[in-house]
Amino acid sequence: MTREVFMVASEASGEQLGASLVAASRAAGLDLDFAGVVGPHLQAMGVRSRFDGEVLAVMGLVEVLGRIGKIRQLLRDIEHHFREQRPVLAVLIDHPDFNLRVAALAKAQGIPVLYYVSPQVWAWRARRVQRIASLVDHMMVLFPFEAPIYEEAGLPATVVSHPLLEKTAQAPGREEARRLLDLTPGTWIAMLPGSRNSEVQRIGPRLAQSAKLLAKRRRDLRFVVPLARPEQRAGFERLWREAGNADLPMMLEGQAALAIRAADVVVVASGTATLETALLGRPAVVVYAMHPLTFAIARRLVKLPHVALPNIILKQKVYPELLQGDFTPARVADAVLQILDGAGQAQERALTALPGLLAGEGGERVIAILRDLLEKSRENA
Repeated sequence: MTREVFMVASEASGEQLGASLVAASRAAGLDLDFAGVVGPHLQAMGVRSRFDGEVLAVMGLVEVLGRIGKIRQLLRDIEHHFREQRPVLAVLIDHPDFNLRVAALAKAQGIPVLYYVSPQVWAWRARRVQRIASLVDHMMVLFPFEAPIYEEAGLPATVVSHPLLEKTAQAPGREEARRLLDLTPGTWIAMLPGSRNSEVQRIGPRLAQSAKLLAKRRRDLRFVVPLARPEQRAGFERLWREAGNADLPMMLEGQAALAIRAADVVVVASGTATLETALLGRPAVVVYAMHPLTFAIARRLVKLPHVALPNIILKQKVYPELLQGDFTPARVADAVLQILDGAGQAQERALTALPGLLAGEGGERVIAILRDLLEKSRENA
């Protein structure tokens, strides 16, 4: 019988979560062959790439329409793989609309499903809970308020400690981070345009224009830009030049945590990077832009007062949120300068409560869940 665990985790944040699960299973001596739709970080850990996940690297309701054909083909390929190879378990991370379809394919073949990172049913489309409960065998959630939602629907749910807690706790201090990055003296602004190529193309120009305004108003400002993928560098350099900036920023491949820790202020695209920024204790401005129609639909569906994860968890607007039409270079520059002029101290104080709100079960509980699902797989075989 195959020992393949089929994993879907093709984006940077999902890969971090997948990496922690893979590492825990190996440390426990589980003889599992992880493979699936995974990104470069998991591949570097020895997780085999069965199918290219680039088609999933898109955010938004409208934006995904142009990839429907390729997404359907990927689902057909996965269905064929499930029938032929019969993995012992499917571990599905993030990508809720896609992964729920994968979950249905797995259940049809009697393959247990472990879902990691809850779809945001607490923010919108709450009716999905019953469908999720019918397709998933165990839900691992990152926020304590999520577990009761699934338990009420009869789906076992476990709050696991967020991997970013350990990662950020081990990060060096600001001066050490600056030394490791060899930053010159000055005031450093980290700009994180998102991990997807589509995000870099949509958000990058406004960040570049914001940098131009900031450089005019404060000559001591320096900019560092950690990008998720090496192929994004040339495109971002072009966007930076097109905005009229005289000098390129310091550009990094990965090393986001070091760049965030080293920075005086972070301008960060909404997503998991906002949580990493908050756990590293850095003042920040959260930005985002998407297709106008997607934004209009989301604004009608989402019922939360905040968008940034730290603001949602802390139940207050610690980080200013500049979204869509409010995301302009002038407003970004104003927000950054306000932080440098003292507003960042209040942010730092508010962020100290965050780690305590993200504590959950550790590796031993994760391994127990894996063992239970593997036993269920043997019973289904």
